[in-house]
Amino acid sequence: MRRDTLIDFFRDLITIRGDFLVYDDGYRRRVYQYEEVGRAARGFAARLQAAGVRTGAKVVFWGENRPEWIACYWGCLIAGIVVVPIDYRSSAEFVRKVSALVDAAVILLGDDVREETGFHFRRENSGTETRFHTWRFADLDWRADGPMPDVAVSRDDIIQIIFTSGATAEPKGVVIRHRNVMANIVPVEREVVKYRHYARPFHPIRFLNLLPLSHMFGQSMATNVPPMVRGTVIFTRSFNPHDILRLIKARRVSVLVCVPKILDVLREHIVRAMPEAAEAPPPGISIPGRWWRYRRIHSAFGLKFWAFVVGAAPLPPHLEEFWRRMGFAVIQGYGLTETAPIVTLNHPFRTSKGSVGTPIAGVEVRIADDGEILVKGENVTSGYYQPPSDSRAPGPEARPGDGAFDREGWFHTGDIGGFDEQGRLFIRGRKKE
Repeated sequence: MRRDTLIDFFRDLITIRGDFLVYDDGYRRRVYQYEEVGRAARGFAARLQAAGVRTGAKVVFWGENRPEWIACYWGCLIAGIVVVPIDYRSSAEFVRKVSALVDAAVILLGDDVREETGFHFRRENSGTETRFHTWRFADLDWRADGPMPDVAVSRDDIIQIIFTSGATAEPKGVVIRHRNVMANIVPVEREVVKYRHYARPFHPIRFLNLLPLSHMFGQSMATNVPPMVRGTVIFTRSFNPHDILRLIKARRVSVLVCVPKILDVLREHIVRAMPEAAEAPPPGISIPGRWWRYRRIHSAFGLKFWAFVVGAAPLPPHLEEFWRRMGFAVIQGYGLTETAPIVTLNHPFRTSKGSVGTPIAGVEVRIADDGEILVKGENVTSGYYQPPSDSRAPGPEARPGDGAFDREGWFHTGDIGGFDEQGRLFIRGRKKE
């Protein structure tokens, strides 16, 4: 299968049969198949074109996780339009600042954000006030279709600019290109295909994704990995442990994608409700033995649930041990926004306690003399967003990070770690500045 750009991935994705995206908040449930997502993406691309949004323009995404986020994301990509995702919890002032910096053509708003006074700012060079065009994710027409945009797309085209919060400094935007994300997709997909036929008895594999789509790992576990296993992605609003457990069991979820904090909240909830969860199993107990010993816990999650995929923050060892000892798989990886995002990944069937896995194919990882983790590969960003000095000229849109890259092209992560004899990476902490 051809895999030059994400457009190739999209063309295959929309041919998959089955449910792709689900929104379930306990009161309402909306389900969209792969084909419907493709149709909505083409329809959104047509709407952008009709509104005069051209190839290379920037569209800011400011909203909560929802199916419309994914459909609009693909709609932008197939039209050659750059996505600028922002966490829905960010302030309106931060959104204004980023929107002005990238000269956003449109701002897409979720239901959980407030437009407040409207998105307008005063240009410093002219003193004139400009108001942004704002659209709502909720207004996406799922029945609208359109032609596949006739846009020339290359591996070096920019697909996203992801900004840091910039609480004490100006926002810094990581430039992500097709080749960066494809460097993640191709090796992971190649590995998944080897085992896909073993997963058929467990289909459909459903992922409950609680990671924000504004972050690269949350996106990867919604747009890239689930289609590889013909899976379904479920979004919800509540982070209450009771609601999470209810949803996992009721919707027969197989995998929970979350930050370590969610595992801690679920642990506290489980121990309160089922005190036997706090008791360690006897040494040498088998996996079936663990399932039987903690059968009430497995029943609470539902018998189809088997794994946690954890990212976006370090996982404390005691949390990993708690869930592993009950027979659940705990899968960690390591990466950063600048690496689009995966650097290392644990194999689902060969996880290693405390490790974040081995480097994926095509990614080089080296430990510097001071213990810092250095990364090189096609997945690594070309730099940070640099707005053109003259808004009428295209100008360079990426610059190397200040101190982030050395002369040999290694990206300095700022994390401290080391490898064991099997080539597995362990994170020790952050480098002190």
